[in-house]
Amino acid sequence: MSDEIPEWPVEISYASTGKFKHFAKKNAAENTSLFANLEKIMRLLRAGHKIGGFSIGFFRSEGEEVYRIGQTSVRAAKESRLYVYPDERKTMYILTIGNKGTQQDDINEAKRIVKQIKSQTSQTE
Repeated sequence: MSDEIPEWPVEISYASTGKFKHFAKKNAAENTSLFANLEKIMRLLRAGHKIGGFSIGFFRSEGEEVYRIGQTSVRAAKESRLYVYPDERKTMYILTIGNKGTQQDDINEAKRIVKQIKSQTSQTE
C-alpha cells in the first residue's frame, strides 16, 4: 500500500466552454466563489479525505454521483452552483454551471454527462 497522496486532477473536457464563459461574464463574483469553493473540496480530497467523509454546507449530492458546489460570501449574490462528478478513479470532472433559475436543467444535464463519462471511460478499461 502506498502512502502517496492521490493527485485528484480536475477534468474540464466535458464542460461547455461557452456556458462557463457566459456565466463568468454575467456573474463574476459568484464564479470566483464557486471555483474557490471547488479548490477547498480539492484540498480535502488531495489530503486523503473521501467523498462523504466530510461535511461542508456548500457541497452536497444531487444524486447519481452528481455533486453541487454553491457560492459563499458573495454580497447580493445570485444563488449559483457548480456541478461536478468525483470519479472513483480520483478525477474531479467539472460538468456544468448555473443559477437557481436553471437548476433542474443543470442537474439533468450533469447527470447526462456523468452517464456519458462512465460509458466512455468503461470502454477504455
